[in-house]
Parts: sequence; C-alpha cells; structure tokens
Amino acid sequence: MKTKFTLLLIFLFSTHAFAQDILVSGTVISSEDNMPVPGVNVIVKDTSRGVSTDFDGNYSIQVKTGEVLEFSSIGLKTVNITIGNQKIINVSLEPDIAALDEILVVGYGTQKKAVLTSSVSSVKGEDLAREPIINAAQALQGKAAGVQIIASDAPGAASTVIIRGLGTIQGGRDPLYVVDGVLTGNINNINTSDIKTMNVLKDAASLAIYGNRGANGVIIITTKKGRSGKMQVSFDSYTGFRDILSKVDMADASSFVTYSNEAALRDLLYDNDPSNDNDTSGFFPTNQPYNTNWLDAITRTAKVSNYNLSLSGGSDNIQAFFSLGFNKEEGILKDNDFDRLTIRSNVDYKISDKLSLSQNVSAQLANTTPKGFNAFTTAYKQSPTVPVRDEQGRFGASVAFNNVGNPVKDLFFQDEEQKFFKLQGSLKMDYKIIDPLVFTSRFSIETETARLYNFQDRLGSYLASNPGNTEENFEGGIENPAKTRLVVEHKNNYHWFLDNYFTYEKTFNEDHTVKLTAGVTAEESRGEYLKGTRNNVPLDSNLKFNLGLGDEDDTQLSDGSFTVLDRLYSFIGRVNYDYKNKYIFNASYRRDGSSKFQKGFRYGDFFAVSVGWAISNEDFMQDGFFDVLKLRASYGELGNQNVPFNVLSATTGSGGFYAFGPNQDIQQGITITGTVQENLSWETTNEFNIGLEYTLFDYRLSGEIDYYQRVNENATLEIQLPDVFGFDPFNSHVGRIENTGLEVLLNWSDKITDKFKYHVGGNFSYNKNELTKVTSPFFNEQTGGNIDNGQYTKKVAVGQPLGSFYLFEVAGIDDRGEFVYKDLNNDGDITEDDRKFYGSYIPKYYFGFNFGFDYNNFDFNVDTFGNFGNKVYNGKKAQRFGNENIEQDVFNNRWTTGRPSNTTPRASNDVPRSSNYYLESGDFFRINNITLGYTLPNEKLGFFSNIRIYASAKNPIILKRFSGFSPEIPGEENGNPLKTAGIELNAYPTLRSFYVGINTSF
Repeated sequence: MKTKFTLLLIFLFSTHAFAQDILVSGTVISSEDNMPVPGVNVIVKDTSRGVSTDFDGNYSIQVKTGEVLEFSSIGLKTVNITIGNQKIINVSLEPDIAALDEILVVGYGTQKKAVLTSSVSSVKGEDLAREPIINAAQALQGKAAGVQIIASDAPGAASTVIIRGLGTIQGGRDPLYVVDGVLTGNINNINTSDIKTMNVLKDAASLAIYGNRGANGVIIITTKKGRSGKMQVSFDSYTGFRDILSKVDMADASSFVTYSNEAALRDLLYDNDPSNDNDTSGFFPTNQPYNTNWLDAITRTAKVSNYNLSLSGGSDNIQAFFSLGFNKEEGILKDNDFDRLTIRSNVDYKISDKLSLSQNVSAQLANTTPKGFNAFTTAYKQSPTVPVRDEQGRFGASVAFNNVGNPVKDLFFQDEEQKFFKLQGSLKMDYKIIDPLVFTSRFSIETETARLYNFQDRLGSYLASNPGNTEENFEGGIENPAKTRLVVEHKNNYHWFLDNYFTYEKTFNEDHTVKLTAGVTAEESRGEYLKGTRNNVPLDSNLKFNLGLGDEDDTQLSDGSFTVLDRLYSFIGRVNYDYKNKYIFNASYRRDGSSKFQKGFRYGDFFAVSVGWAISNEDFMQDGFFDVLKLRASYGELGNQNVPFNVLSATTGSGGFYAFGPNQDIQQGITITGTVQENLSWETTNEFNIGLEYTLFDYRLSGEIDYYQRVNENATLEIQLPDVFGFDPFNSHVGRIENTGLEVLLNWSDKITDKFKYHVGGNFSYNKNELTKVTSPFFNEQTGGNIDNGQYTKKVAVGQPLGSFYLFEVAGIDDRGEFVYKDLNNDGDITEDDRKFYGSYIPKYYFGFNFGFDYNNFDFNVDTFGNFGNKVYNGKKAQRFGNENIEQDVFNNRWTTGRPSNTTPRASNDVPRSSNYYLESGDFFRINNITLGYTLPNEKLGFFSNIRIYASAKNPIILKRFSGFSPEIPGEENGNPLKTAGIELNAYPTLRSFYVGINTSF
C-alpha cells in the first residue's frame, strides 16, 4: 500500500513539475497611440481564470505552458496568444472598427457617427500628439477635406481658415470656434497637447443650430478629461530650429550697379532736354566697397522649444485633468520673440446618479516683441551697395539715390512689447430628470486683456536715417519736437454665454430611436479701449515703458472708448430619428435675436433638414461588397452677423463755413456724407449637400464623397449713388455669391504582420467661387490689392471669383526693350478699360496625402498638402520707384541692345503698371511633416509606463512655381479678398523646421 501511495505522489509531483504554472506579465497598449489601455480582460481561454489590466495597462497572471491567453476589450480586436516559455508578453490591440460606435461632438450635444446625416470632418488628438504642432488650426492642413488652411509661420500668428470657399467680401470670414462649449473667434490660446478631438462642421445640417454665426463653418474642440484610477503623469517636450524654406536670389552689388546705370542711361535717352546728355550724376561707380545681403542681415536661424506636463486621474465620482504648457518661439526676424504659458483644469463631478457637474478652465499668458513684416520687402528692395553700418558705425543710408530704408535700422528702432492674457471657463450641469430626459445648463465666459507698449526713439531714428541729419535739424524741422514718445494701449474684452437645453433620447420597440434637443441660449460681449501717449520719456531701458515719466508740462494725448454692447438671444431645437439604424431623419432650427441690428431686422430664423439611408444595414446587403454604405442629403439656411455697418458721418468745409442761399452768403454748417440702410442685417447663406460614406474589405478601406452648393443670397457690397446725392459709398445687401464644390476622402489601413502595420490616406477638394449676381444698378465695383505705389491689382465684379486680379496684359517687348500692353478695347490708348481678369488667389483644388507605418517599436509618418488653380502677385517685385534692387533672374534675363529679350524688359526706374508680368501661379505641393519615432520596449522603461522619442521635419520640401518666398499669403485682415491676400508684399515667408522630441508617461 505504501509503495502504491509513494508511486502516486511521484507521478503527481512529476506531472505538476512538467506543467508548472508560469507567472506571465506585461503591458497592453493601443496600436493607435501606443498608450496603455486599462480594463482589458486577460483570460485563460476556456477557463474562468482571468485578470484585468490596471490604469497603466499592466497585468500579471499564472498560466501553464500550452494554454491560450485571450486579450479583449470593447472597441478593440481580440488577440489570442499561446503560452510557451515567455514570462513577459506585451500586446498591442487594434481598433475593431466594426464594434465601434463612434460618438462625435456636434452643436449642443453628441451624435453617433453611424446615424450622422451631416458633413463633419474629425481629427483626433492622438494624431496631433505624434508630431510637434504649435498652432492648432494649422494642424488641420491637409487632414480635413473642404478645409483650406493658409498657414502663417510668424510667431504666435493665427492661420487663415476657409471652409468650403469664401462666401463674403465685406463680412467676417473666420469660422466659429467652440472650445468645450465656449464660443470664440480664435484658438491661438489652445495647447495642442490638450486636444482630444477637433470636429469641423461643414454643411448646413450640422451648422444651422448655430444660426447667424454658422455661415463660415464651425470647428468644435474638445479637450482631454480625467480618468478613473491612479494618477497618470505625462510629459512631452520638443526643441528645434527654423529657417526660411525658399529664399529669393537677389542681385549682388556688381549686377545692381550695372542694372541701375542702364536704367539711368535709359532715362537720359528718353529725356528731351539736351542739357542733360552729359549728366552722369545718376550713375554708380563700378568699384563698390560693400556687397550686403540684406535678407541675411535681418534674419536668423530661430530656435523653438515646447514643454507640456499633464496629470490625469480620479475616482468613480471625480475625474480631473490638469495641464501646464510653455512654448517659446524665436522669429526669423532678429529680436522677434514670442512665448506662451497655458494652464488648463478640467474636472468632472458625479454628485449622484441624477446630477453631474463639469468645469473647464484655461488661461493663457503670452508675451511678444513684434517686428514689422515690411522688413522683408525693404530687404528685398534695398541696394546691396549700402552697408548695414559704415566705418563710423552709423547705419547705412541710401537717401541719395532711392527711398528705401535700412531694414536693420528699422528693426533696431522698433521697440515694442505686447502682453496678452486670455481666460476661458465653463461650468456645466447635467441633471437626469427621468431616465431618457436630461436638462443641461452651462455658463461660459471668455475674457481677453492686451497691454501694448510702443517706445519711439524719434531723434535716434531721425539721426540714423541720414548721415547728414543733425539734432538741430530735428528740433527745427519737426512740428512736435519730442525726442522720444511712449504710446501705451490697454484693451479689454469679455464675452459670456448661457445655454439651457433639454435632451430626450429613447428607443421604442427596439427599432425607433428618437433624440430631441430644445432650449434657449444667451450671450453678451463688450470691449474697452484706452490709449495714453507721453513725450520725452527717458531712454533708460528700465524706465522707457513708464507712462508716468516724461515732460510733465507737455500736452498728453489720450483716447478711450467702449464698444457697443452686443447681445444675442436664441431658441434652439433639433430632432434626430432613426429606424433600425437604416432610415435616418434630422431637423434643426434656431431663432436668433441680435442687438447688432435695428429694430424690425433683429430676428432671424435658421433651419436645416437632412436624411440618411444606411444601405448596408438592409437585408439584401448583408452579404454584399460593402461593410458600411450610407447615403445622406441635407438642405439648410445659415447666417453671418459679422457684417460691416454704415456710419453716418458729418464733415465740415473750410472751417465749417459754406456759401448758401440766393446771395451765396457765408453760413456755418456741416455736410452729411453718409446714409443708413435700415435693413442692413446678417448675410443669409443656404446650402445643399449630398454625401456618400462607405467602408470595404473588412473596414480596411473607408471613404466619403460630398457634393455641395452654398449660396450667400444677400451678400453685403458697396453701393455708390450718383454724385448729385453727395453720399459716400455705403453697404447694402445686393450680391449673390456661390460656392460649388466636391470633396473626396479615402483611407486604407492594414497590417502585413503583427509587427508591421501601415496606413495610407488622402483627401481632395474642389471649389468654384463666383459673384454671380448684383441686384443694384449702383453697385460700386470696388478695387483693392493696393501695393503702395499708386497701383491696384484687384476688382470685384459679377461673374468673377472673389479676390480676382484685374491687370493689364503684357503683349510683349518692343524693339526698345519696353513693355507693350494689349489695347483690349482697340481705342488706340492704354487706359483702365484695357485691364482684364486673371483669376483669384483662392485655389480651385486643394488636397492632402498622408501615409505611415509601425514596425516593431518604430513609427513613421508623412503628411503632405498642396493646392492648384490660383494666382499670386509678386508685389515686392512690382513695387518700384527707382534704383531698388532686382532679382538676379531679372538681371540675367533683361533686355539689352546686344541681347534682346521677349520676356523681360530693359532696366528701368519707372513705376510699372500692374500687369500679368508680376502675376504667377500659386500652385504648390509641400511635404508638411516627416516624423520618425521609437517607443522603448516595456522591459527598458523602469519607472515609466511609456517613453517615445522622435525626430520631425516640418515643411522640409516644397515644389512651387512662384518665384517668391511663399505661395501661401494670408495677407491683411485674415484673408480679406480686397487687401493683400495673395500678394507677396510685407509677407512672412514659409519656414522649414527640424525638431527632436519625447513623449513620456508614468
């Protein structure tokens, strides 16, 4: 008996030893962002043994050799791994697109992507975090169809955003931004590391809920929230440098002298005064001592650094997210610096099963030392024969032969500081009245403060402008002899919002789902402006920004005002219905009452209706080719309340006296030169959209196609009555502007092995813009695009796109080397009637293409962007008065008697006409980003839960036809089509940047 028992023990022991338990541990991460995934079920298959990953995605479990571990989580594909002799098993889980029911944030609520019947583009925060991005709006470039981003690389500058074409000339063109419920005009204060999602609402079905603020599109930004579990700390940082992507090759001193002397000789040949035949005063000697590269003199390689720290954690009842970010940018213009500190606190409270609260607070403090972008044009035009400083250390001057300043001197004497503070906050309450009915109340506020200091060393600048200037000349030649002047401006703006609405959502009989939203909103805004000036403030750097110093007896100039108090009260309503996720209907309505407009014209009604058909959910499609196939259509009406108002002006004649009456007696009086259009109100835009969404090949291929027609029915344009009325031009609703377009989005995502995954995607947009109709015979065809030499370049006319160039046409070069312009009306003279239209700065086609892969712990991504079908005007090249420098290409190809040219005229000092000679193609293709990253293996992390290092190149390569710095030119006033948008004059060049960075968490 003992022997049998002993043998049984030996057998059991040996069997146990052969199948001994192994302690397996590891980390589960998401394949999308390489971040840990908490709450993943790790189960020994076909058993009841299992664990869940903790907040950092870690797990450990006892298993036996040969057993299978199953990793599963909602929304992620399940992974099975057979146990061998591994003790550490790290797993990367991919999204299970078929299992996901993506929720998108829309106006005043959320909607499931599956039943969405409107056109919305979405960019996730994880995609933004993989590369260094300073400006959140610029991050959308090339990533969202129908969204044109005209980027600016100036420190702290905003990008111009145009959604589905330009629909207005006089009105506001910017989209509305909504950040955690706060409605704002820009997102320069947003730290991109804090962004969870960016959703771009593009069609009327998604925009009508915003009423008379929705015509230019809406971009909704949701920032990150806290998560239950132990606190997670993340730290991200990058540093790098920037310089000009594409420089312009200017003529050197020798070429400049040759060109200028040829121009002077031309002037003598055309001069009919024989006494000037031997005048050589306008000629330059060939032995010039200086050969200055002015662009190098004013620019530098600029450094950029960025640091972000975030903390996230909480319990079942309280979750909190806190972040601190600091960004420092050097501009490529010397001494042009910008820094920004951002702070964010997002906290969610679950008070009870019925009541929950959330608060979002963000603050920005920014400082900048601005420098004028006109320095780029001045550097372009100034002669290389002028030194930055001469032998005596004085700034070089060219007053003897041209009117171009010394750009280094101009930057030196531009002594400004600007300080900005912006606070945004919202407090939201959700109360569940009954299970399907929730009441939401949210109060939000935004306040901005700006402090601007401008110190003017007037005497120093005067003396540096010309070696012949003296202090005595300054004292006697200036009406106000202040040697220094300090100008201080304070600006304060506030904007508050109150939203109260009910949301009812319920599914009846498992087939009918209804979601209703109804409520009221209110908002109010006002601004304050104060300005003070004082003369002869001390030059001391510690005292010069003190307004209390200076001449006490001197007359001080001050100015101040309050903006008009703007109020907006609105009613909102929306109904969403779907039957079995197959047949979908949505309708939204908003009634706005705005204090901006006169009584009788303050209230407007805006609406949209949309339908959708999820064809792939039909029974006959269950074994079909498509995973998802959805057709949708919408129509709606939007508004734009940011239109200019007519100002009733009164002017006086000579001292306010006029000849009046039958005897023409002199009387005192004034003249009213303005008029008021009582019906001036918001511009109204209606839009039709039809779209198709689809996925194929087990969700690996996905795409969308949208066609739209957007019409501004009552665009605000200028009216000019006949002179007999005596009125200045004024604004009226007389125009019709159309935008018709097509958008295509296509993405492919797949894996070759478990270690190698890749994705390829792209989007294409076409937009045709046109002023199709004007209803007034007194329409004033405004001209614009002035380049400050008496020449204009643009005109507004029926049948043309907005921002169209209106120029003379060069027919060729005559036998004297002069331009020949086409006499289009054949009247024998070249007059204004011989100009013609040449297209707009707004592209017809723009697109983005991206691809990337993950291999083992490496990730690689490339993003590109381009546009075609637009024009840009080389304004710096056209702005000539005499003896300015020229491009080397102009010098090399100029007409001479020994080498006639049919493309480039002879050397000349004449002010040129605005012609198509200076108009160039705006087509370009640019690599926006190349990023290579490496994530450290888990066994090497130690204290950290994730470490990723990367290198990135931003805008490293561009293919363009424009000869200037950059074909992307936002111009003044955020793309005003009648200003310098599309004209390279005082424009900031596009920069290329190179960074190294790190993403960590623990």
